[in-house]
Amino acid sequence: MTPGQRRAPSTLAAPPLRLVKHGGIFTAVNPSDWLRHWRHPNHLMLAVPWAGFFGLVAAGYLLLNLLFALLYLIDPHGIAGVAGRTTTFSEAFFFSVQTLGSIGYGAFHPTSLYTHLAVTVESLLGLIVIALITGMAFSRFSRSSARILFSDGVTVHDYDGRLTLMFRVANERRKTILEARVQAYLAIDERTTEGHRMRRLHTMTLSRDRSPLFLLTWTLMHPIDAHSPLHGLTPQDLAARKADILISFSGIDETLERPIYAHHCYSFTDVLFGRGFVDMMQEEGECKSFDFANFNQTYTCPSAKPS
Repeated sequence: MTPGQRRAPSTLAAPPLRLVKHGGIFTAVNPSDWLRHWRHPNHLMLAVPWAGFFGLVAAGYLLLNLLFALLYLIDPHGIAGVAGRTTTFSEAFFFSVQTLGSIGYGAFHPTSLYTHLAVTVESLLGLIVIALITGMAFSRFSRSSARILFSDGVTVHDYDGRLTLMFRVANERRKTILEARVQAYLAIDERTTEGHRMRRLHTMTLSRDRSPLFLLTWTLMHPIDAHSPLHGLTPQDLAARKADILISFSGIDETLERPIYAHHCYSFTDVLFGRGFVDMMQEEGECKSFDFANFNQTYTCPSAKPS
């Protein structure tokens, strides 16, 4: 190809893509690419719920035994101890179950060279399958998970003389989380000076984004000043530009001594202008307590106005 020539456009049609919004971010998904979920089986087995995990293990176990049962039927006289003159499908299936699990009751046993070779292969696969399932189950049990509760909405009202955005997080496990950190971002549609449309993330600085010990609840505050990405935006602007507020939580589980993570996304419809959170601290004489029933409760703040 000479310097003056252009590369010819590809004749292969690009697969159709569908945009899926997840956590304020749009991801391109090919609906016809159903194999993408199975390209990384280790990630799939760790990501699915426990019911899905046991369901996949049971389905794989059943299919493997069915496969070897069919292989054993190729030599109908290769298994001794069967009831009839030849091996039935049910006898071949349960012989496979005994072989794969190294059970060995003694009633069934191979007699031909072909069946001995099939038993050898299945025994080797049984060792590998048991090791893989045990490792994945241990990984799922040992994985630390955060039970972080986020408030249903985000409030915006005057606080200490300036407009402030607030949201709450709570530790549902009631066990101390060490070195807790919260980060907030504004995801919003923007256009460049040339007219290009982009989805951008802007950091929202919090008044206090770290806590050495996090046990109960935490109210996060973001001052809406001249340095805030929300400065000058009205509720109509947030709706028109499909704004989302992304929250990222990280910390260390005190019991397991492992990092934990959690995230949440607030849509522009979750931003409550002119509302404030009800105080959760209850005082009765010298006794103080937290009322978690007020975690999502708000009240009207007449002085709150968007910048």
